[in-house]
Amino acid sequence: MPTEQGVLAAFIEAFVTLFIVIDPILVAPLFAALTHGDSQKERRKTAIQATLIALGVLVFFAVLGPVMLKHLGIELASFRAAGGLLLFLIGFRMFFNPDEEINAKRPGPQASARDNVAFFPLALPMLAGPGAIATVMLLMQDGAREYGDRAIFAQAEVLAALALVLAIGIPVMMSSGAIARALGRTGMNMISRLLGMLLMALATQYVFDGIRVGILERVGSG
Repeated sequence: MPTEQGVLAAFIEAFVTLFIVIDPILVAPLFAALTHGDSQKERRKTAIQATLIALGVLVFFAVLGPVMLKHLGIELASFRAAGGLLLFLIGFRMFFNPDEEINAKRPGPQASARDNVAFFPLALPMLAGPGAIATVMLLMQDGAREYGDRAIFAQAEVLAALALVLAIGIPVMMSSGAIARALGRTGMNMISRLLGMLLMALATQYVFDGIRVGILERVGSG
C-alpha cells in the first residue's frame, strides 16, 4: 500500500502540474471581461457552472480517455510524447509571448452576448482545454504504471488534485478584477512566464519518458 509520504508527494505533483496547465490566474482577467456588468450573484453562478462543467469534462477524459486510446490503437507511450509536445508548445507561448496565450484563450467578439458563457468559453477551452485534457490523462496513466494493482490510490489523488485546482479557480475568478488590477499587465506576464518555464521542463520530461518507454517496449517485444 502506498506510504503517506508517497501519497502526499504524488498529490502535490499532480496539483502543481494541473495548476500550471489549467492556470486559473490566467483565466481571471478573461472572466472579468466576460462577466463585466453582471451582478455578484450572477458572476458567482457563472464561475461555479464553469468549474463544474470543466470538472465533468476532465473527469470523463481521465477515466475513459485510456479506453478511447486503446480502441483507436494509440499506445500510451505515443500519447505521452504527443501530450508532452502539446504542453511544450503551450509553455513556450506562455514564456515568450504571454499575451498570445491570453489571446489564444480569448473568445470571439460575440462571446459576451451568448446566453451561457460558463460552458463556452469559460469551461471550454479556458479551464478544460486540450492541454488540461492531455495532462489529466497522462497523470492517470502515471498512477496506473507506478502503483500497479493499487493504481486506484494514485488515480484518486489525481482526481482530488484536479477538484482542488478547479475549486481554487472559483474565488480566483470571483476576485478577477482585483487580481488583474493588483498584478497589472507586467505582473500577469511575469507569472505566465514563470509557469511557462516550469511547464516546458515538465513537457520535456514527458516527451523523454514517452520515447524511452516506447523504445524499451519495442526492444523487449523484439
